[in-house]
Amino acid sequence: MLSRVTMVFLLLFVLVCGAFAQDAGKVEEILKEIDPWVLTDTAKIMAFIDSTNAVTTEMIESSEFWEPTVRDLSFLLGIDLITSPQVDNTGRLYFSMRLTGEQSALFYSDSPGGWPVQLTPNNWSEEGITISDYAVHPSGDFVIVDTYVHGDEWHDLWYFARNGEFRPLLVSRTLSYYGPYWDEDNPDHFYVVTYDRKVFQIADYNLKTGVLDTLYTEPGIFYPTDYYKGKMPIIRSYSGFEQQLGIYDVAANTITNISDTAMFESATFTMDGKIVTRTSAMSNEDEFLKFCLIDPARPNEFKVIYDPETEVEGGGLDRKKNLIFATLNTDGYSSLACVDLDGKEIAMPKTDIGIISGLSSNDSGDVVFDFSAPTVPPTAYMFKMGENKLHQIGHVSTFGFDFSHVKVDLIKYKSEDGTDIPAFIYIPENAKQDGSNPAIIDYHGGPAGQSRPYFQRNMAFALSKGFIFMRPNVRGSTGYGPAYELADNMEGRFAALKDAEGAIDYLINEGWSNSDKIAIWGASYGGYTVNWLGTQCPEKIAVIVSEVGVAEPDHTTTYSHPAFMPYWEKEYGPIGGELNRKLAPLFYAENLTAPILVTGGFNDPRVPPSDPRRFAYVLNKLGKKVWYYEEIEAGHGASTKAQIIHDLATNYVFTMMHIMK
Repeated sequence: MLSRVTMVFLLLFVLVCGAFAQDAGKVEEILKEIDPWVLTDTAKIMAFIDSTNAVTTEMIESSEFWEPTVRDLSFLLGIDLITSPQVDNTGRLYFSMRLTGEQSALFYSDSPGGWPVQLTPNNWSEEGITISDYAVHPSGDFVIVDTYVHGDEWHDLWYFARNGEFRPLLVSRTLSYYGPYWDEDNPDHFYVVTYDRKVFQIADYNLKTGVLDTLYTEPGIFYPTDYYKGKMPIIRSYSGFEQQLGIYDVAANTITNISDTAMFESATFTMDGKIVTRTSAMSNEDEFLKFCLIDPARPNEFKVIYDPETEVEGGGLDRKKNLIFATLNTDGYSSLACVDLDGKEIAMPKTDIGIISGLSSNDSGDVVFDFSAPTVPPTAYMFKMGENKLHQIGHVSTFGFDFSHVKVDLIKYKSEDGTDIPAFIYIPENAKQDGSNPAIIDYHGGPAGQSRPYFQRNMAFALSKGFIFMRPNVRGSTGYGPAYELADNMEGRFAALKDAEGAIDYLINEGWSNSDKIAIWGASYGGYTVNWLGTQCPEKIAVIVSEVGVAEPDHTTTYSHPAFMPYWEKEYGPIGGELNRKLAPLFYAENLTAPILVTGGFNDPRVPPSDPRRFAYVLNKLGKKVWYYEEIEAGHGASTKAQIIHDLATNYVFTMMHIMK
């Protein structure tokens, strides 16, 4: 129940928002100009993009900051990476690696530190094909690689044999394929989920015949998470915090529900047909998800196996050994954990302080994962269960560059209502608390996401230029439990946006910076956040960078990937509702005073590019200092190293032009 003070605050906030919304008449008139063509008239859309891109490019690339920034970032982003390791039952190691190329390719080696052999071809980069994921068949006979083109997120599947021969299996620009889910008793078959952005279907693919047979479909979002002996655990998803667990029987072609609505993350069969899942079904509102065991014959009877009392970010069940592996997230940093099905903890090797992901194992007890830290480039490790010795799978060169000066602190600042908000802050060695430092506050996407202290090459650049760099985790972020994650839903978003504003106040109040020196950046939902802040507290901000950001929730929800609609409506409110309008930065556009760089991705299925296009168009018509750039060969973010360098250099140059005069 809301306290009286909170209710009064929200009432006042809504009344203020309502007053702003009443002044949106000019915005409505401008939208009448652009809305007839912004979604459908290709000629006008391309003319708009060509014109705005030319203006933005000329402004940015004529700056004195452009060439040295591109040079420095090209060097730093030339430092490569190793991620996403897997190991098959023969002991062969697979990993994604970017080695001087534009994009990552898939490699393998037969021992840790062994000579890497490339599997995926180099011409994929030229064709705009990006590896999204891959799955190694346990036998090691073949690998299925998941790709998409120019960021369009229409997922394709390719087959790579152990000898390196490859061919496309399922390729379409109107249908996505997710999987595979292995039938270990029949290696010529695997299961996939197909999705045409309207309907999900479970299908069976025959490797010998190349035939895809559709098996099952129903309305809404549902997906399998495992396959074992003719059955699949199914998670139905109604929103980011409401799921339901069921069992799909392939022979009967039916789903039987075995839970009520709760939060579910992953579900895997044990050898005796029970299911291990991470769920909130046995958690209070202020508790984290727990590992539970459920017998399909006894729906809703969950037995807690393991309560880590912190966020679990990854892992799963080793069915052959009845071991649960997990990577735990405490204040943004990772640790390894393992328990058996009785909850007995198994010793695991310790890593340095950093972030662990991509944890997987084979039947021989080989475990692999990837690791990075603020001063450690992404790499991968292997260890054998029962041993505490880590073996590095590969090494990444930093070309002699010393990242040891990149230091990050975890701090907490007070939001307007007194809530403690965690944030990571990078401060140059010689920075003084005299209010003179340039600063960038970077808000993460999601909303259900988390800023963490990964290895980020550009951070060395930011610190070298004297920037204080801050990454808040406002209410709605993952990593701090379900109650914190859900705290920004519906009317709670006003408080979460006040959390975001509180980061600006922190830098000013602590003497780190001032309103003439503070830049706010954000991509996706982070772009929404900076769009909002730019229209609600413009006097506190010097410059804004909004990448593929939401300006009108109703527009994005309506024209985005339909899979996201239930999430957005539960986060913001029903399409067409008054709350959504009050939460739309677009209708406060007249308040914006800071210069703003707005970007879009032509193939973006998440935030439709028409949303940032409309925002930029309206701002321009209102006489605001706005620049728009839309990448034609990208989606919800950059696809290649060259695009990443271009985008980062553009963001930094635009920022420096306005706060380092």
